[in-house]
Amino acid sequence: MQNKPCAILLAIPRSDKPYVSVLMKEADTTFAHTTNILSDMEAYGLVEFVSEGRMKYVKLTRRGRDILKSLQSLDGALGGGDLLRSLKRLETRVSGIEARLKAGELSERMRKRTAKSLEEIAARSALIEREAPLFRNERLDYEVRVMRERLEYLKTKLPAGDAPDSQ
Repeated sequence: MQNKPCAILLAIPRSDKPYVSVLMKEADTTFAHTTNILSDMEAYGLVEFVSEGRMKYVKLTRRGRDILKSLQSLDGALGGGDLLRSLKRLETRVSGIEARLKAGELSERMRKRTAKSLEEIAARSALIEREAPLFRNERLDYEVRVMRERLEYLKTKLPAGDAPDSQ
């Protein structure tokens, strides 16, 4: 898998009517290189060229859409998208804990359940935090920092005996 062909393929659905110069800018490559890549993609049955007046647009074929779907899935996995989604699910749980704590008086039983839940979230978050540097994804790094800060804050809101241990 080469960077420029993947970037061009991923850029096609982001434009209503993608033409070569738009894809060239998206992939940060030359017009000639983009044209060569698109010609190869056409030979593999991934794209076709559609003319409207003087303009020539690129359209994904069915096979191209299938490859694009797989490439997007792979891009998400390799780019940290899967970790980001896991972190978002943890964020939802953290928001629930924050809401319960802000609501006021919690029974002793609820405080212990909340502390246990927070401990589980902190453990999962720590795993994500250890994997995050592998992806060089700025958004993922930012979300990991925010989660760490939220968890540290929530630990201060639970009584000392209930608060989970630090990561």
